[in-house]
Amino acid sequence: MLMSTKPRVRAAPMSPTPPEAPSLSQLDLFPFKPVIERLEPRRVVGPRTAVQDVVRVKLGATEAPHIIFHDRHGWYCEAHGAQCGAVQLAKSASRE
Repeated sequence: MLMSTKPRVRAAPMSPTPPEAPSLSQLDLFPFKPVIERLEPRRVVGPRTAVQDVVRVKLGATEAPHIIFHDRHGWYCEAHGAQCGAVQLAKSASRE
């Protein structure tokens, strides 16, 4: 008598799960405090400008500075637009 047997199906070998990344961030031994410098709009843009404020914000020691403008369009970074994190720092510096 012939018995029908189903072929055995092997499960795919499971790959080991990668170790989880540590949730702690690296301690910065020499933290860099952002440097905020208010500039004269007439000197930066020109004598007939409608720009109210121009602020230079340097967030890191090795990063290029962000140039923030405040005019009829609102507050915005020259390179990154209104969503740039340096815009909030420039706003708070101009209120002081």
